[in-house]
Amino acid sequence: MHQAKQLKMISIIAGTVFLIFILIVGLKAKAILKSTIEHSEHAKAVTILTSDVVTDQSWGSLAYKGKLKVEEQFPVRVNLISELTEEIETKALIQEAAESGAKLIIGHGREFSGVFAVMAPKFPGVRFVTLHGEAKAPNQTVYTFDQGEVEYFAALSASMITKSGKIGLLDSYEARKRNPSFEMGLKHYMPEAEFFYETVGSRDDGEKAVKQAGMMAENGVDVIYAKGNSYNRDVIQYAKEKGIYVIGYLDDQSYMGRKTVLTSVLNDIPQAYTAIIDDFLSKEGIASGTVMLDESDGVYKLAPFGPMFTNREKESIETEMKRYKDGEFTFQKLK
Repeated sequence: MHQAKQLKMISIIAGTVFLIFILIVGLKAKAILKSTIEHSEHAKAVTILTSDVVTDQSWGSLAYKGKLKVEEQFPVRVNLISELTEEIETKALIQEAAESGAKLIIGHGREFSGVFAVMAPKFPGVRFVTLHGEAKAPNQTVYTFDQGEVEYFAALSASMITKSGKIGLLDSYEARKRNPSFEMGLKHYMPEAEFFYETVGSRDDGEKAVKQAGMMAENGVDVIYAKGNSYNRDVIQYAKEKGIYVIGYLDDQSYMGRKTVLTSVLNDIPQAYTAIIDDFLSKEGIASGTVMLDESDGVYKLAPFGPMFTNREKESIETEMKRYKDGEFTFQKLK
């Protein structure tokens, strides 16, 4: 009988504890739901447009990562639209976004500058922003950055490793005159080097990229700075097979070939989105014209150097970077 009373008492206590637990969980859930609803009600509508696919190692994937980052940090609702290649479709989606309440429309790349210049005057209450490119309308802005400061020292790293004295740059699109920093750095640190420049005509065409890399290798190039997106994977694999080296791009690509990748020129595009939204939500808002992001914004830097460098070589590169930041020297423009 005494045992039965004990079991009954234990059951009552357990039931009470369970009910209290359920009540606490319910209250927390209600609070979270309320917070979510309030966040949704006060969130600003933002639209991001990209011409690329949203897949691993693609340029478009960085737009998706940017969307996730700003939604986590700011009270915004982001609508990401990908694979926009037709101007008519892009214009229609811009109009739909503006009429649906979007106060900020971001073009993920300079290719949206032209269509934004046409559409911006039609929606003066909307801010149109592109990553790189140019701005013509009063409500149009370009956010850009000059990664040349780190490309100088990517070139220095290449000059330390090359044995042939032949170094190449494999670009997605023609930009040799617009972005000469790597070549300038190479000229500064290894004037006798032979520089090779090729373009793929795409950010993602791995087959053509490997073909171009092969042409360089046949000419004796033993270090290639590959400025692609998903095609870098193919180039790095090719380099591993041929026993040559690669400088990666966008993210730290050493995981694809630790003994092949010297370093990578990192472009933290999601961080650029953070800067855009931070300005958008500020009292001043986003200014017209061009906003130049720099190293302090965290949008570019060099990845750690690979195991092919000695500690002394790594320290030498770091010293050169510090000397440059301190204004002790500059790089001469190409003739």
